[in-house]
Amino acid sequence: MDKKTLIKQLISDFHVAQIRPLVARDIVLPLDIEKIVVVTGMRRAGKTSLLLNAIQTLRQSLTVEKLVYLSFEDERLSLQAEDLDLILQAYRELYPELDLSQCYFFFDEIQEVQGWEKFIRRLDDSVSRRIYLTGSNSKLLSSEIATSLRGRCLSFEMFPLSFREFLRFKNIEPDIVSSKGRALLNTTLSAFY
Repeated sequence: MDKKTLIKQLISDFHVAQIRPLVARDIVLPLDIEKIVVVTGMRRAGKTSLLLNAIQTLRQSLTVEKLVYLSFEDERLSLQAEDLDLILQAYRELYPELDLSQCYFFFDEIQEVQGWEKFIRRLDDSVSRRIYLTGSNSKLLSSEIATSLRGRCLSFEMFPLSFREFLRFKNIEPDIVSSKGRALLNTTLSAFY
């Protein structure tokens, strides 16, 4: 399968996929800002879940066709920087009646594509001002982002779950008044560490 056909398939598959319910984190991405939003953090900290939470929120007010999500960790993609325009071409072929300027772009683990920065700058300049990126700290440092995106972005650093978020994830209400509640918190605290 050629790269553009694969990208079309991935975009279409995402549009029909059900996003499983996710536990909300304390950090919330702004959805009404015209800056590139970048989320960095260590692996498995919840960056993808944060993007999916934002997408779930947007799905309540937008048609799914206006949401473009790609994970560059998908081994089938293996794109080079010069291939990134295929994303726009594939989208235009899938939805010729829609204007790309109305779309939200979510690119997960963008650092997997060497030289991605020029494409993102062009996308921001001439296509859409609604761009969300994630990347692991080891490959996408916030200092590199500031340099490569020249003040166009709003950066967030994602950390693993806080204890309060962990309690929410386990569906435990933090009750420190009752002895039963304190015991449950102590047991949960042990599991947290």
